[in-house]
Amino acid sequence: MAETPPRKRLPPKPEPPDPADCCGGGCDPCILELHDEQLERWEERVQRLRTAAARGEITLLDE
Repeated sequence: MAETPPRKRLPPKPEPPDPADCCGGGCDPCILELHDEQLERWEERVQRLRTAAARGEITLLDE
């Protein structure tokens, strides 16, 4: 009997910061840049999960 693939949920998308949270002082890194990095990592994770689901390795509960 075949094993049922593990069930996973997509991670929540990072919430963007309020534009007013940026002080405009040239911080390194800026809160807006940090969000962009978080969003890239989230997109990569979602893609990996979707690829695993397409291969039948996992079942996505959100799709």
